Amino acid sequence: MHPLYFLASASSSGGLLVALGINWRSLLLNTLAFFVILAILRKFVYPVLLKALDAKQDELQAAAKFEREAKEHLAAAEQSAEDMIEAARTSADQVLSNAKTEATEMISEATSKADVQAKRIMAEANDQLDINVAAARQTLKVETARLVAQATEVVLASKLDTPQDSELIKRSLETKQS
Repeated sequence: MHPLYFLASASSSGGLLVALGINWRSLLLNTLAFFVILAILRKFVYPVLLKALDAKQDELQAAAKFEREAKEHLAAAEQSAEDMIEAARTSADQVLSNAKTEATEMISEATSKADVQAKRIMAEANDQLDINVAAARQTLKVETARLVAQATEVVLASKLDTPQDSELIKRSLETKQS
């Protein structure tokens, strides 16, 4: 069947609305109900809903602002931490350098003191050696005089008294040294 046929048959019995299956009274009542509900929604629901949406938008903007500030604070804190770490490294390097310098100075000072003490000990040893050599020479002189006296006694086959022995030995030594 042809669509124009339906239109022609609908126009004869009640018009286009009836042909489409629409009741004009229901349409009018539904339209009126729609506008009443729309007015009620505009008056009571939309303002509350818009307030809630605005509050939520404000919360989201505040959260975004807080997040930006937090990121800025975090970046500043990280930079501060890096600066502190760098300062600590510099300080540690300086302390280490100072410690090495002080250790080198202490070693140098200890070496100098050891050299001075070694020289003092060597001088004392040389002095003691000179004293010992002098004492040994004196002992050797006395012992030589005694041996000469004994040898002279054997040669002369007579014993001289001690003062005469000493006098004879002195003269004998003085003639040898000259």
